[in-house]
Amino acid sequence: MFEERLLEKLRSHINYFPRREQAILLCLHEIQNHYGYIPEESLKPLAELLGVPLNHVEQVVAFYDMFDREKPAKYRIRVCVSIVCHLLGKQKLLEALEKILKIKPGEVTPDGRFKIVPVQCLGACSEAPVFMVNEDTYKFEGEEKLHEILSRYA
Repeated sequence: MFEERLLEKLRSHINYFPRREQAILLCLHEIQNHYGYIPEESLKPLAELLGVPLNHVEQVVAFYDMFDREKPAKYRIRVCVSIVCHLLGKQKLLEALEKILKIKPGEVTPDGRFKIVPVQCLGACSEAPVFMVNEDTYKFEGEEKLHEILSRYA
């Protein structure tokens, strides 16, 4: 299933660890980086490479919100919904995103540009409420500033 270049990278991750199954997260990241998401048909070959049951790989992919099981939007907006962000205005952030993008969490804009993904923590409590656009982290400072930030991702 995996093309040779990807397979080499997966084997490199697997060989780094004392036990093959310890490479599962690195391998999943590698697969997602390669395809842009985790294709369903990649799970069984990965399970075989790692020497783990298929349902173990499926459970790991389902547990972590960083993995997309379907072709993702170009820009993934992760919104922290932890208690700190919740208390400091996460709801206003979500409402502003929904208003600007005209989608709900879990949905993708019709043009395929944005997807809103609620996550438990982004590790930036001192800036709460926070969100990320792909790998860029931002503090929510109102709807106008949010609109300005999102326009950078045209």
